[in-house]
Amino acid sequence: MRYLAKNCLLLLMLLLLPLPAMAAAQIGQPLIPFKGIDLNGQPYDLQSVIGNKPVFLVFWASWCPNCWSEVPKINQLAEKYRARGMEFVAVNIGYNDSIERASAFVRKTGMTYPTYFDGTSTVAQKYQVQGVPTIVVADKHGIIRFRNFTTPNISEANFATLMGE
Repeated sequence: MRYLAKNCLLLLMLLLLPLPAMAAAQIGQPLIPFKGIDLNGQPYDLQSVIGNKPVFLVFWASWCPNCWSEVPKINQLAEKYRARGMEFVAVNIGYNDSIERASAFVRKTGMTYPTYFDGTSTVAQKYQVQGVPTIVVADKHGIIRFRNFTTPNISEANFATLMGE
């Protein structure tokens, strides 16, 4: 009995220890670059914008009800800030989804920003996505300043900070 309790305690302690990989893609950490082809067949390389402009990255799935409700909010932010230099990128996590359903979601919701299908969930794993939507916002230098499951309210002051002004 004592042996079992000791092993359970050891297992619990190991589960509670932070893993080095879990620190990646968190607030204060740099964006993790990725390349891909969007649902319209256009190539994309996140590395090309890191250091040049703020990035708004949203991970989503077509089966996610909260993802449906976040699209109009993100579209509004994209309309307001894209022309002023902010990059908006969506990544379908690929889990329990298909390119066909992802494309239908984009059409039905009226997404106005590039969308990529992460069929192997490689990008989602790199970003430690635990649920959808997961929204990551990084400043002009590629440092993550926001990470959450809802769309942030980006004020003019927040935007100026993201731009490094």
